[in-house]
Amino acid sequence: MLSLSLPAILWDTAKLYRALFGRTVLMAALVFAVVCLAETVGPWPVVLLSLVGTAVVQGALIETVDQERSHESSGSIADVLRKAWKRGGALVGVSLLTGIGVGVGLFLLVVPGLILFTRWSLAVPAVMLEHRSPLDAMRRSRQLVSGHGWPVFAVFVTVTVAAGLGSLALELLLVHPLGLWASLTVASALTTPFAAHALNVVYYRIVDPGRPVLQD
Repeated sequence: MLSLSLPAILWDTAKLYRALFGRTVLMAALVFAVVCLAETVGPWPVVLLSLVGTAVVQGALIETVDQERSHESSGSIADVLRKAWKRGGALVGVSLLTGIGVGVGLFLLVVPGLILFTRWSLAVPAVMLEHRSPLDAMRRSRQLVSGHGWPVFAVFVTVTVAAGLGSLALELLLVHPLGLWASLTVASALTTPFAAHALNVVYYRIVDPGRPVLQD
């Protein structure tokens, strides 16, 4: 039975986060260490590096959960990142297109931006798990979300705000003892997997509602 209630989604997301904590946080840390080091320097190419790094990390995290769920033998972290890198063009493309679309919608009128944010929220799993192009992934996401708009919106607003506030709190807490680069890296590595796992949970609950996202 399909359930997209916020407590159920957050429960499964927390289960994934705990089960895959070491592997996914280390994976994210390896990439964000490079991205955040560049961010502390600050020239314009950093924006592109940050976009690519974040897109690859999201793809790798989604691939990791899929391997765990399908009981495939988990490759090394390098293998998972390599798989995500192969889809890097599509991942960056979908991040750019959805980001621009949502940004324009929010700028012109807040409601259209939130609608687009919800409709395209599952585009990244569609790129990684269904090997779709950016535009096709956005169409697929809209199809998956159709009829579930409000619960999907509630999930992703909650997760996005929680991850953002959690990241900010960690940065402020760690910046003095660890420095800017380390605090940014740790904050991103700890919060990004949680947000990515929420994508997996919603995706699997819609496409395969009769099967648990993660076996107990």
